[in-house]
Amino acid sequence: MQISEAGLALIKREEQFMARRYYCAAGKLTIGYGHVIQANEQHYNTATLTEAQASALLVQDVSRQYGAHVASKLTRAVAQHQFDAMVSLCFNIGTGGFDQSSVLRLANAGSTSHEAICAAFGAWNKATNPHTHQKEVNNGLTVRRAREAALYLS
Repeated sequence: MQISEAGLALIKREEQFMARRYYCAAGKLTIGYGHVIQANEQHYNTATLTEAQASALLVQDVSRQYGAHVASKLTRAVAQHQFDAMVSLCFNIGTGGFDQSSVLRLANAGSTSHEAICAAFGAWNKATNPHTHQKEVNNGLTVRRAREAALYLS
């Protein structure tokens, strides 16, 4: 299963396009639509991406890593919109977080409980405060999780 245009649009909306490198909330060097710059990608440190280049990089990241990972962890068929929502979550929280998520457990169990699914997505709304180093509720992540849950349940 591959992410749809609607799924890519959700990730783009949440990540927002950045032509030059920046530090994401997790403190990682990032560029484009949330592409974490790897050690072998030093050319991105001085690059300025076009929106088309950032979109291509996002498709590459999602197809090779996050979409493939979500597909490999599912033990039952899901609808396209459910897959898209889970890929968006995985892209944001990483494959390790996704593997531990109750979102994955509920999907594999075939749960249709709106309350449980909203709570499962909503559990991933915290970020580390760079000053206190404590996990705190992040309003942006709360909104993102609500949008992902809404897509999953649509």
